[in-house]
Amino acid sequence: MKKVLVVVLLIVAMFSAAVSAQVKPIKIGLTTVLTGDRSLEGEYAINAAKIIQQEINDAGGVLGRPIEIVVEDALGTDVGAVNAYRKLASDPEIVAIIGTDNSNENIAISSTVLEFQIPTTAQGSNPRLRDICNNDNPWLFQLRACEDTLIAALVDYAVNEMGYKRFAIIHDTETNSAAQAQLFAEGLAKYGLEPVVVVPFTTGTKDFSAHIARVQQARPDAIFSGALHMEAAILVQQVRAMGVDLPFFGSNAFADPVTIRLAGESLNGVYSAAGWVPNTPNPIGAALSAKYKELYGEECAKAAAQIYDHVLIITEAIKRAGTADRAAVRDAMNTIYDFDGAITRYDLRTNGDAGRGGLLAQIVDEAPVIIQPIYSPKVFD
Repeated sequence: MKKVLVVVLLIVAMFSAAVSAQVKPIKIGLTTVLTGDRSLEGEYAINAAKIIQQEINDAGGVLGRPIEIVVEDALGTDVGAVNAYRKLASDPEIVAIIGTDNSNENIAISSTVLEFQIPTTAQGSNPRLRDICNNDNPWLFQLRACEDTLIAALVDYAVNEMGYKRFAIIHDTETNSAAQAQLFAEGLAKYGLEPVVVVPFTTGTKDFSAHIARVQQARPDAIFSGALHMEAAILVQQVRAMGVDLPFFGSNAFADPVTIRLAGESLNGVYSAAGWVPNTPNPIGAALSAKYKELYGEECAKAAAQIYDHVLIITEAIKRAGTADRAAVRDAMNTIYDFDGAITRYDLRTNGDAGRGGLLAQIVDEAPVIIQPIYSPKVFD
């Protein structure tokens, strides 16, 4: 009798294993940058993808199926982002796709998103991207706090709390950095102020000496910069090297571990309206930060925290839809609000500006120190 029971149990176990092996995973696409100056973004993104994929699968997956995150290199260009997206979208088993950590590239893929009609989450924070998500593309979701919210808080702190009046603005001409500069200038205008000089530069600039000289000539009492990680790091290093000892206010990239890793102690003292800091008081974010540091030996960057949250939201939509059908998942996305992620609380009742806040921080000893939270409720017309 015991032999028969053992045989039966073995057969059941073998059958269960075979059924499990036959369960197809729910595939989620991820476009990120794996080559070039922005390749650190991809490193952080892939690490976070591994963390959240394992967490979800260890908890039983979604709708009884494991998830699988499929990665394509967007090469750090608009064309590369479109090609990477198109390759993922051509796989009929992919249910949703995560766009890159760049507003330009998410704007560039918008028409392709409409073509394939796949729920797609965008990491960029540009107001133009918000408007596309809200008005032109029902398949595209901006899972970030828009720059309006972040930059307004930074201007208020610089003017109201610190009393600065004469600002130099130095910014990248790429879409989001240029928007950050414009929003900072608009924020100053509310106080009857205008920048004493505005100095643009192009992505990929390595020598900022002429730009910094123009800033010095204008005799500001503070500097604001909107820039991507690599340019932000090089700029602040050269500002310090040229002996410019002015208060420095930066866009969200300046508080990110990617930039801190590149710039080191040169960033000390810089203020930033950050989308994410690894020492976040958010319990979900704190748990992610601890796990990331345990696994990879370094601080968790925004590029990682965003992927974690995007996968959380996509899988929540799949659960609510009760199916991996793309259209049903897209509709379910719009039912998600008051949803807490690692970075912030999310409200997807409109597609744009779905992340509701960030943090005002200052870099001290090569780490962001939180000054105050930034939060705004979603406003419906």
